[in-house]
Amino acid sequence: MRLKVSKSKNAASFYVTKTIYENGKERTITVEKLGTEKELREKLDGQDPYAWAKTYVSELTAKEKENQREILAPLSPIKQIEKNHPCLFNGGYLFLQ
Repeated sequence: MRLKVSKSKNAASFYVTKTIYENGKERTITVEKLGTEKELREKLDGQDPYAWAKTYVSELTAKEKENQREILAPLSPIKQIEKNHPCLFNGGYLFLQ
């Protein structure tokens, strides 16, 4: 995730954006609108909105990475299959030799 600041003549708006890939194509989505610079200064009691927004985005990125862990199922070729245990194997159009 990253911070996007959209500046206009009157205000600067802060957005949290994320790049995703769908069907091999890159797409940027807006995750959250943080508000304008004036709104954030009032909300944060004069704290710098740019610095606050950068730390907020880094926290969101860390939380997202924490939730995206790989799960590995332990399989053993030595372990025998139980007798009368239903197993389903879909071979499709596999030609058995």
